[in-house]
This record gives sequence, structure tokens and C-alpha cells, in this order.
Amino acid sequence: MKFPFKYLALFALLLTVPFATAQTATSQAEAPKVSFSEPQLKQFADAYRSIVMLSREYAPKLKAAADIKEAEALNKEAQGKMVAAIEKAGLSKSKYQEIASSIKSNPALLEKVNKILQQGHNQKPQ
Repeated sequence: MKFPFKYLALFALLLTVPFATAQTATSQAEAPKVSFSEPQLKQFADAYRSIVMLSREYAPKLKAAADIKEAEALNKEAQGKMVAAIEKAGLSKSKYQEIASSIKSNPALLEKVNKILQQGHNQKPQ
């Protein structure tokens, strides 16, 4: 059962790609500090919550995929839903990735987003 695990691992990387890209970029040159508004950070947190929920929903489906075609179709479907979740939260995919990249290199920004996530932890998304 190596195949489903392989695709499950690729799927899990979906969430970390912006973070990995940021790490490479910041190691080459110091990235300029970008500031984001409180509403943008709340939108990011909402999108992040939705993406985590989608990844939890799709992980078992990918693991149970019968073949590579099914896994690729599920992965594509999940990616589409993740982008839709980002847009529903009020951000573009590029803005979401920009914030995610900034979080990786800015501990103060990470702390702000964590606080927003903790405040909304008891709230259920609609």
C-alpha cells in the first residue's frame, strides 16, 4: 500500500508549499517585511481553518484510492476546493500564499495569526 501513502504525502504538502517556498526565498535574501491588515489576517485564518478541514476530509479518500487516476482526480478536486475556500474567505490564492510566506519568516505575524485562530477555535465555520 505504498501508492496511497505517496499521494497522501503529496496532498499533505499542499499546505506546506507556501511555507517551504518562503524558507527558500528568505534564506537567499532577507525578504522585506510586509504588513497585513487585521481583516486580512482574519480572512487568512478562516481560509486556513477550511483548508485544514478539507485536508482531513480528503486524506482518507486519498488513502483509499484504488489507483493513481482516482488519487489524481481526488487531489485535483481537493485543490480546487481549497482555492475556493481561500476565495470564499475573501482572499486571492496569491494573497493567501503571501501571508503564509510572511508568517514563516515573521514570528510576530505568526503569533497574531495564532491568536486569531485560537479566538475562533470555539466558533464553527458556516
